[in-house]
Amino acid sequence: MPDVTSGVPSGLRERKKLRTRATLIDAAATLCEKRGYDNTTVDQIAAAADVSPRTFSRYFPTKVSVVAAITDDLDEMIAAVMERLPGEMTAYDALLAASLEVFRSRNGVESNGFRRMATLIRIINGSTSYRTAALGLRHDITEKATMRVMARRLGVPPDHRSVTLITDVWAVLFSESFAGLGLEGNDAITPEVISDRLTATVTTFRGTWTPWCSDPSADGQPHTSA
Repeated sequence: MPDVTSGVPSGLRERKKLRTRATLIDAAATLCEKRGYDNTTVDQIAAAADVSPRTFSRYFPTKVSVVAAITDDLDEMIAAVMERLPGEMTAYDALLAASLEVFRSRNGVESNGFRRMATLIRIINGSTSYRTAALGLRHDITEKATMRVMARRLGVPPDHRSVTLITDVWAVLFSESFAGLGLEGNDAITPEVISDRLTATVTTFRGTWTPWCSDPSADGQPHTSA
């Protein structure tokens, strides 16, 4: 039905908004990878997307929010996989299994999910300020597809404390898994590397639920009891 105030069909207007939002996200990703997050400004992102800074502010309140939105489609992919997983899996096992599936290459071709994750890793690891700024976004989860699926799996509302707690813990696991990747002297960002690192971090996290002991035969590295 046409909008009587503008004469523009509401569906067309909504598609235009979605295109503008996607253009801003892509512009932010490109600029932050090229120039670095700390050296990229809102004005530059707006200019690259061919919109005004005022228009930018209608879609995103800050620079950190548009960079965080790079993972919106990744979030949808992980949520779609989680919908198909057995309900008896723990929240963290479901998140891990879904993430590994989304990051996995198909017939030697990198997945869209991996490419999105790799972009965010490069931006975060190349920045001195993004991680701190992003902390303020961690509870803004009720509109995220993954968290809505998680809430349904748990049988609670999306804003339930259990969901926000899982979100916070999972963010820490991600951060620990991918710290330093792609930087000089560290591992390259590949589907295999990020999958192995995430799996190892979740395994260590899972082990903290059991009595902890040290194995002196393993270079002093702590191990969990069986």
